[in-house]
Amino acid sequence: MKKNLISIFLLIGVILSCSLSTAQSRIFGDLEDIEKNKGAQESKLLLPNGPPLKNNLFPFTPSGNSKTLQFYLDNKNIVIIKDEVRYTVVIKSPEGAEQILFSGIECKQFLKKTYARFENNAWVEVNDQEWRPIGNLGYNNYQAYLGRKALCAGDSANSSISNINRRLQDIKIDLLF
Repeated sequence: MKKNLISIFLLIGVILSCSLSTAQSRIFGDLEDIEKNKGAQESKLLLPNGPPLKNNLFPFTPSGNSKTLQFYLDNKNIVIIKDEVRYTVVIKSPEGAEQILFSGIECKQFLKKTYARFENNAWVEVNDQEWRPIGNLGYNNYQAYLGRKALCAGDSANSSISNINRRLQDIKIDLLF
């Protein structure tokens, strides 16, 4: 009786182990396929020409708690590519420090990626250009704010730059955030 139970438990263990390794290889294989296809589908990176012009900067506040930093979207440097919107954002601190980023939001899966920073009067590509989840709205989460408010229309990129600019200027939409 003991031998039968041991044999049954060993058999169950082997079956579970095989199932787990098959599932694991399928999951990781699928993730690898997604990454390979994502890279193949992405459009060539074209960096903006120079820094954003002050006249083109549209101020926005990602949340009611974002009182310390000032955020600006370069509304003349927005590029719509399939389900991705690429844009330039300027972030200023009260002390005068400024960060200028060229980034993208992939609307279908609501992911973000930073492509480059503007440093020493030149665009410099970042080393870690990985898609990452954006997360929820919150304190200084400008990507979530821009994605939900203007750049994305549900799980698709907004249809036009003029529509994005209109939505950014629509105060009523801010009441949702």
